[in-house]
Amino acid sequence: MQEFQLIKKFFKPLTKNQKAARGLVDDVAQISDLVISKDMFVEDVHFLRADGGFKIASKLLRTNLSDLAASGATPLCYMLGFSKNKNTDEKFLRDFARGLKSVQDEFDLYLIGGDTVSSEKLFFSVTIFGKTKNGKILARNAAKDEDLIYVSGSIGDAFLGRVSKASKYFINRHFFPTPRIELGKKLLEKNLAKCAIDVSDGLLADLQHLCEASQLKAEIHLEKIPIAKNIFSKLTKNPLELLSAGDDYELIFSVNPKNQKKISILAKQMKLDLTCIGKFTAAKKCKVTLFDSGKKIKLTKLGYEH
Repeated sequence: MQEFQLIKKFFKPLTKNQKAARGLVDDVAQISDLVISKDMFVEDVHFLRADGGFKIASKLLRTNLSDLAASGATPLCYMLGFSKNKNTDEKFLRDFARGLKSVQDEFDLYLIGGDTVSSEKLFFSVTIFGKTKNGKILARNAAKDEDLIYVSGSIGDAFLGRVSKASKYFINRHFFPTPRIELGKKLLEKNLAKCAIDVSDGLLADLQHLCEASQLKAEIHLEKIPIAKNIFSKLTKNPLELLSAGDDYELIFSVNPKNQKKISILAKQMKLDLTCIGKFTAAKKCKVTLFDSGKKIKLTKLGYEH
């Protein structure tokens, strides 16, 4: 059973339809102006022990911050839970704490508590808290028919960073993703978008989540998607791998066509690429359709499945 099927069948009933849970559709919960998210990192699934404490901690906290970015929230603080074993020496813990501090300093948040246990494999869990103005957030179910689909930055960089011959730039994009906190805040505050998600499972998979939540179809075009076209051919023969690999932590968001010019202005102000890759349309089947120069491409894999 896949993640969203599991959640819907066993855990959504436990929310008692309370507003704070948001139907367990979004990556955040909301209590008044407080926005909350939780993620887990498991050894040999999300990281390797050989990555070292600094890289593991940096990616752990940055990916949690990305959930806040996708809601338009400002980071406040976080709680940390983790396991330790005989291989968790003082150097690892010192590097891990140093990694957390580097992200804290960059995004102005702090640790408020947590717990530790002993376990054969390492795992880490973060519960992160943010705030939003007037109780509004960017939500997955808020896209509208004819909204344009935008994506920030570039897609597939993290995948390329996992390839042995990748450059330092792509390796850093894999271990040190940039949570688009300021972008999410500006989209919300300027009322330029109402719907967003971060690219964690893969652009295709996460866009599919938006389709299902908003009950719409997404039509996107391969030639418009910002990928490293001059690089991927050297490292992978299939560009679709870049769209399904995940770990980019860029934002996908919907934009009313009347706001397109304002998005272009925002992109220049932030010095960040914001690219229109397609649009949402009303349809009976809520799915992603990918075209390449007008030709429909058969999709066999959308992204990572939990």
